[in-house]
Amino acid sequence: MDFKKIIIVIVIFLIFFLGILYFLKQDSSSQVKESLTPEEQMAMERISPLGTGEGFWEEAISPFREDRTKPYLELLDDLKSGKINFVWEVWALRRKCKAGYTPEQCNATIIAYIEAEYESPDKEKVKDLFLSYFRYEEEYRKWEQPTDLSFVELYEKIKSKRRDVLGDKADLIFGMEESQVSFLEGTQNFIKQSANLPAEQRVKQFEDLKRKTYGTYYDSLVSREDKFDHYQMEMSLRDKEFNAITDPKEKEKYLNRIEIKYFGKERAANLAEERAKESKFQESLVKYEAKEKEFLRENVNLSASEKEKKLKEIRIQFLGSEEEADAYIRRKNIEEAGK
Repeated sequence: MDFKKIIIVIVIFLIFFLGILYFLKQDSSSQVKESLTPEEQMAMERISPLGTGEGFWEEAISPFREDRTKPYLELLDDLKSGKINFVWEVWALRRKCKAGYTPEQCNATIIAYIEAEYESPDKEKVKDLFLSYFRYEEEYRKWEQPTDLSFVELYEKIKSKRRDVLGDKADLIFGMEESQVSFLEGTQNFIKQSANLPAEQRVKQFEDLKRKTYGTYYDSLVSREDKFDHYQMEMSLRDKEFNAITDPKEKEKYLNRIEIKYFGKERAANLAEERAKESKFQESLVKYEAKEKEFLRENVNLSASEKEKKLKEIRIQFLGSEEEADAYIRRKNIEEAGK
């Protein structure tokens, strides 16, 4: 697995968590982009300026959508553990505002909702959290971002700005996002520095890095991550060891062990069966193509229609069915058209 591809996937995934990192900075976005790496620019192109990108809302688990509103202390615990991402929740609530509302009217509606749903003293504490965040947005709009910094340097400036405006609340609102960005940087460094470690040690140290960097957010973040992404990352960390195995049976055992870890025995067995079918098909393909060359070499005087009729029979014989034979021709035609 190509490490660069892994990093690009991680960057794109993590940038979504930035929420309003470049909120209302459209007039200077081209200058900002110049300071980003190609991978970071790819990620930036996936960001909606107001943080309203699709995908957030299915994930959001707003405390205001349940049968009861969460008490303030429970809300704090959820923010500290990463169960709730505050920025996602703000925008989930904003989606409920009427289309014609100004940002100020929408914010006022959210505050009115909190007023109606909470009782003192939780009401004042929850309101203060939202009002502080709204104030941060206003300050962010006015802030002239430096345009000559790398992504990492710029993000450090943003973190500092958050704490200037929000104080300790910055950790509650942005702590999870910031741990993920730290993990992104740590992952890039780890992959370079650990290239020569034994595979088992490398995988363990990577997980230790993840647990240490995510801190209290670890369980919540890992529970939301895709198992296949975890599997791909581990296999990329084991790439050197895996590629050094020359015995196909041993290679399959190695894969199966890792797949059971992530997908369970049944799914791992299905994946092994699919690989076996694909391997068998590829063997049949090699045999057919060898037979095709032999046939064409020995039957140069046959007409084109006679050749094709006989080749189709050979394809069905070697590939197993007329459907597979036809699919082979379609693939070959697409390959030829692409040259």
